[in-house]
Amino acid sequence: MQLIPKVLGIMSSNCYILRNEQEAVVIDPGGNPELIYPEIGKRKLLYIIETHGHYDHIGGTNALKARYDTTLVVSKLDYTMLLNPGLNLSIMVDSPYISVAPDKLLEDGDRLPFDGTDLEVIHTPGHTVGSICIRIRDMLFAGDTLFYHSVGRTDLPTGSAEDLRASILQRLYVLPDDTRVYTGHGEHTTIGEEKRHNDFVRM
Repeated sequence: MQLIPKVLGIMSSNCYILRNEQEAVVIDPGGNPELIYPEIGKRKLLYIIETHGHYDHIGGTNALKARYDTTLVVSKLDYTMLLNPGLNLSIMVDSPYISVAPDKLLEDGDRLPFDGTDLEVIHTPGHTVGSICIRIRDMLFAGDTLFYHSVGRTDLPTGSAEDLRASILQRLYVLPDDTRVYTGHGEHTTIGEEKRHNDFVRM
C-alpha cells in the first residue's frame, strides 16, 4: 500500500491518497481535484472519506464523485454539515458554495475494508461534533483533531474545547507511541511526540 499526500485548496489542507495496484481511497479532498486524478489512474476509487464537514476538506469532493463510481462517507453527526453551506463554511469564502450528499454515514468503530485490512473509524468530537480519525495499521489520519504540537480550533459551529481534549486523551493518546499521525494541516507527527510535547493536551 502506498500513501500519497497532497496539499490542496485555498487553506492548504492535507489530502491523503491510499492506493494499491487495484484500488484507492481518498481522505479529505479539500480542492484541486485535478491533482488527485493522476494518482488514482485506472484504480477503483473505493471511498472518499471526510474526517469532518468543513469546506477546506471537502472542496474537491463533488468533482471526484462526478468522475468516479465511488462511495462518499462521513460521520452521521456531520451529515448536515456537508449539505449546508452555512455549516460547512463555504458560504464565507469567495467561491461556489459547497453542498454534497454522502452515500454512507459512519459511527465510531465502523470498519471499511481496504488492502487486506480495515480502515477503522474513531469518533473524536471537538473540532466538530462529528469529527473522526481514520486508523489503518500504524497510521492515523487525524483531520483537524490533532496537529503537530497543536490541536484543532473549537470556536466554529458544533466545536467544543472540552470534547476535543477528551477525544485526544481518551481516544488518541491510548494508541501506540509510534503511531504515525497524518494531520489535516501542517506537518506530520506521532502519538508519542504529541504526548510528550503538545502543550495544548498533555498526558
